[in-house]
Amino acid sequence: MSYHIAILDADVPQAAAYQSRGFYSSQFRTLLQAAAGRLSSKDREISIFTSSYDLTGGSYPPLESLRTTKREPVYCKEHSSPNPLAWPIDGILITGGAPGAYETDKYPWIKTLQSFIETVYREYPYVKFFGSCFGHQILAQALLSESAPQCPAYEVGICPRGFEVGVVPITLSPEFVSSFPSLMEKIPGPQKQLRLQMIHGDWVIPANEPATPHAQLPPGWVNVGWTEMCPFQGFYQPSRVLTYQGHFEFDRFVNHELCLAFSKRLGFPKDLLDQYLVAIERGVEGDDSKVAAEAVVMFFCGLS
Repeated sequence: MSYHIAILDADVPQAAAYQSRGFYSSQFRTLLQAAAGRLSSKDREISIFTSSYDLTGGSYPPLESLRTTKREPVYCKEHSSPNPLAWPIDGILITGGAPGAYETDKYPWIKTLQSFIETVYREYPYVKFFGSCFGHQILAQALLSESAPQCPAYEVGICPRGFEVGVVPITLSPEFVSSFPSLMEKIPGPQKQLRLQMIHGDWVIPANEPATPHAQLPPGWVNVGWTEMCPFQGFYQPSRVLTYQGHFEFDRFVNHELCLAFSKRLGFPKDLLDQYLVAIERGVEGDDSKVAAEAVVMFFCGLS
């Protein structure tokens, strides 16, 4: 089974991270292809092909390249072309980025992205979305805000509790756990907490209700999980949308470099910066980025 995922770069990494790992789209490609390899078996080989697009530069996959029909069980029978670029796009992945999803005046390309998301979601029902951090927030803004047909509404804003940084355990919701039972067995402990690197100062919360993990979502949507600081660590709508507030694509090095850049731009006090860097270094004890990546592959491939 082969799948074409279009990755939309919402930002570029810091210089040291770019020199070591490349663009965010390249980092995602590496991890998703590795996850596909781990999930493959002799009877079910999974391969991921990616194409990448620069959102700041206005580059998007042509609508004509998106999947318009339901996938067949065996993907290779669908294609007459050996060129993966000619295969229809099965999924769209939106990376993290420094801008706030609400900063549309400062970053006009965000309005274009939101319109693109709304169009694809409405007119291409066989194309799936995944978003990380900024990607999580812009998908919520496009699909769950008061301007969207969904109800109740959600909004993106600055988290009054400050930044959430470092390796943080996410308590997964029972609804999300039940959707990926084989993967959840790989998470140690009975609490089913997914440990991921974090670095964000914005969050997605209900527009008209208290910000609690159990606030009502539109029918068919579930909360991925929550942390002490952030009640919505992702959204899941089976076969259409999956988002993470955290970064399975970040390791200690990448997050360390990004945190230093954030501190330089935002002026973190030294004691707070030191606290953040210590939290990031907890990644040396391990995290669950592989499980999180495998969940994304299973989602894109219809295996959840």
